[in-house]
Amino acid sequence: MEIKFLNVSYKKEHIDILKNINMYISDNKITGIYHDDYEVIPNIIMGSVDYQGRVLIDNQELKGKGKGKGKSNLENSKRIKRVSYIKELDNDTFLTSKVSDEFYLMKKSITSSDKDYIDKVISVLKMVGLDNSYLKRDINTLSKSDKRLLEIALNLITNPDILIITEPFLYLNKNKKFNIKKILLDLRKKYKKTIIILSNEINVLYELTDNLIILKDGQVLVNDRTKLIFKDYNVLEKNQIALPDLVLFSKIALEYNKKIDNYLDVNDLIKGVYKVASKTKDD
Repeated sequence: MEIKFLNVSYKKEHIDILKNINMYISDNKITGIYHDDYEVIPNIIMGSVDYQGRVLIDNQELKGKGKGKGKSNLENSKRIKRVSYIKELDNDTFLTSKVSDEFYLMKKSITSSDKDYIDKVISVLKMVGLDNSYLKRDINTLSKSDKRLLEIALNLITNPDILIITEPFLYLNKNKKFNIKKILLDLRKKYKKTIIILSNEINVLYELTDNLIILKDGQVLVNDRTKLIFKDYNVLEKNQIALPDLVLFSKIALEYNKKIDNYLDVNDLIKGVYKVASKTKDD
């Protein structure tokens, strides 16, 4: 599902957060958003805040808070069911005290038999790296890492068309990060989901996203393919946007007249360095 922001403005406590922006979020892609305010874009897409301008989801106008009454609100409520938003953990993340009860609450938005739903719950827990024994656990006994994985599982079970996630690797170790990365890539590639990642970690955005939107001072600084954006060092450095570690390595190598492509994976980078070193040795 594609999302278009057309001349959208938004104020928070009388401060301009978005100033008449135009941006495009492609369907079936992972789009990263680099912005100081994590919640503004998701809240607009979810239709829960007042804003000026137009937001289109698959060319149907989103009727956000204050944007319409009656039938338009009904249309908006149907659309929201297709959007899932995984926020940072806070006191309101979970509504009950038990893992099983959280999944029971989610069942209200899913049409399936009890048996089918239990199978889906076990499957989605396994997907994120938790087993079915977690269903008997009290949520307050879980580590932050397990709470984060549970939060992701609860959102995945609704099978949303649009998945929005803030800081996807938060609290996760290396192995769990790799698993979540695989899940996100599979959702995009196999299941054609539209995924939006909000992060201030430039390395995460570089590693995970197909497209990237950088917002600065309420304006869209860039909205393009991620790899293309990080080839334009001057614009990023001028606006004090840090370069991903792998891109920075390639930039430094270029300063020594050693051209190394921008890689998304450190293993590919190592191969690239080896290739350049071998060529230098032959020369």
